[in-house]
Amino acid sequence: MSEQQIQSRYPDFSHTGANALAGRYLRMFWQPVFVSDQLRPGQALPITIMNEAFTVYRTEKGRAQVLAPRCAHRNTQLSTGWVEGECLRCFYHGWMYDSSGQCVDQPAEKETLAETIKIRSYPTREYLGLIFAYLGAGGAPEFPHLDVFDAEGYIQAQRRPSGCNFFNQLENSVDEAHINFVHRSSQYRDLGLNREIPVVTGEETGYGIARFGARGDAIRRSHILMPNVMFSMVYYDVTGWTEHLAWRVPVTDESHASFIVDLVHVKGPEVDAYLERRRLAQEAIAHLPPGEDIATKVLRGEMHVSEIEDRPDLVSIQDMVALMGQGISPDRDIERLGRSDNQVALLRRIWSRELRALENGTPLSPWRWPADLNVTNGLPPSTASLLSEKV
Repeated sequence: MSEQQIQSRYPDFSHTGANALAGRYLRMFWQPVFVSDQLRPGQALPITIMNEAFTVYRTEKGRAQVLAPRCAHRNTQLSTGWVEGECLRCFYHGWMYDSSGQCVDQPAEKETLAETIKIRSYPTREYLGLIFAYLGAGGAPEFPHLDVFDAEGYIQAQRRPSGCNFFNQLENSVDEAHINFVHRSSQYRDLGLNREIPVVTGEETGYGIARFGARGDAIRRSHILMPNVMFSMVYYDVTGWTEHLAWRVPVTDESHASFIVDLVHVKGPEVDAYLERRRLAQEAIAHLPPGEDIATKVLRGEMHVSEIEDRPDLVSIQDMVALMGQGISPDRDIERLGRSDNQVALLRRIWSRELRALENGTPLSPWRWPADLNVTNGLPPSTASLLSEKV
């Protein structure tokens, strides 16, 4: 261990391999690994989560399952094989595994020992348009649920990749003050969220952090659901205000994916109109340079943030510039936090406490998500109503 690590105020938040402390901690919770509608029946795909390879496949009957990445026979990649019924057959020599990881067929062997062969299978389930897996040791914990997403509306799930460490993004989720600067030229200028620097407060709860951004009498209430989920209300030009869940899931130590669920407040014929607006927005983005390329150009000094055109993913690109600009693994010991960073400091204290408890074998906090938890957009009712009429 280096002298810097010994003297650090914080444990290592950034590295999330299977043996890393943060990686072990994240694996103690259900994590989203894929978007449901991007995996069709009879399809198998390779995925990487927290520096580790896995196979995800959907059976012919439609059930999603996560398995180990390789066949036990000659170690080839299982995702290259075939889905047959509820099982996955290896491309190389045809060994077949059921959803529990049990080998059930060795077709080239006259005397098989299939019953003695088993690969790792991971508890898997689907919720809100995402495929979740429990990747840790022992039995899976209770699966969380939020009542608000049972309300009438359209559930939109997506995976948004980003070229920075997951903890950079997680800290940004509790940084209300950055809206006034990072997003000074964005949709937020019409919302009133960046006209006044908020007074940021919050507290630790039984589920994580309750956080508040006060702008005069208007208060934006949002949450961090431990260990790596933001629950808030966000505004998109295409959707209006939505209840918004975002899991910050490491892919490698240099990148992560935000698995995002939005409850869009449309119903009946409004759904088709929304889907068409979304299709047009996605089509517009597809014809533009990738957002991460734009952020990289800004960081190289080839352009300024103010020169980015008003595109549908502008807010996301602005965040990329700030977060990628921190570096892959920021040296948090040299930072000078201010009063507006009190929620960032609280998040670090909680994560530090939990990682040190895990390292020392002492009890961890029993986080539980209240099913009736809710969020607010922090706008006066008159402003929120006016904006909803525009969408």
